[in-house]
Amino acid sequence: MHYPDRPLTGPAGTLERLGLGALALADCLWLYLRILGGRARLDLPAFATALRQSGLSVLPALTLVSIALGLILGRQGELLLAGFALPDALLISLTYAIALEVIPVLIGILVAGRAGVALAVRQAGLAVSGELDGLLVNGIDPIRFTLAPTLLAMLLMSTAFAVWTLLVTGLTTGAWLWASVALSPARLVETLAHGIGPADLIGALIKPPLFALLVAPLACVNGIAAGRDPRGIARAATATMLGAIGLILVVDLLYLLLIG
Repeated sequence: MHYPDRPLTGPAGTLERLGLGALALADCLWLYLRILGGRARLDLPAFATALRQSGLSVLPALTLVSIALGLILGRQGELLLAGFALPDALLISLTYAIALEVIPVLIGILVAGRAGVALAVRQAGLAVSGELDGLLVNGIDPIRFTLAPTLLAMLLMSTAFAVWTLLVTGLTTGAWLWASVALSPARLVETLAHGIGPADLIGALIKPPLFALLVAPLACVNGIAAGRDPRGIARAATATMLGAIGLILVVDLLYLLLIG
């Protein structure tokens, strides 16, 4: 078996990439089911590395951004409560926009920028160095080898990030409003509960792992498309970052139109 020099190119390249991405995603999901059934094992060292890439390395920056968003939301809420006749409705709208739209998209982009790009670079590195040939000769699926542990880590960390970011942003906003306009946490929760229901919160928690579910196969396919050209590694990283941003925004829009 031999890995081609320029795979997934030509007139049918886009369709080939879509098909390969779909097959890679289906293969990983099937592997996870087999792991749950005790009929397969996960590469734990690779999974631990992927957790560090998509989790611990992103958490400090994400926490700082969450605090900043909470301060912004608190300050804007303070202005709304002081200067408008219907502050509750405006506060709910502002909270919905930031907490339930901006935060999931932000998490998706940060995870894609760290774990997704790292996956694309690793897959491209295997292709450029010829290690993919070695994996194929030894009967190892090179896509499952890289994608399966990374995708699972991205799914788990994206969900955890969604919970953590909403919590940090909410606590920061509540602390600001309590200190500035003496709005008690109970009053803030009561106000938001009238306009933001459980379905909205579930949507905010579902979106980040949904983004990861699509970005990880994209990164893997871009890495494979690097071929033998060393410059393909940089192209794979750039294509993954730009493609992930566009994909996340399109999926978020479709979610709003179809479900939201």
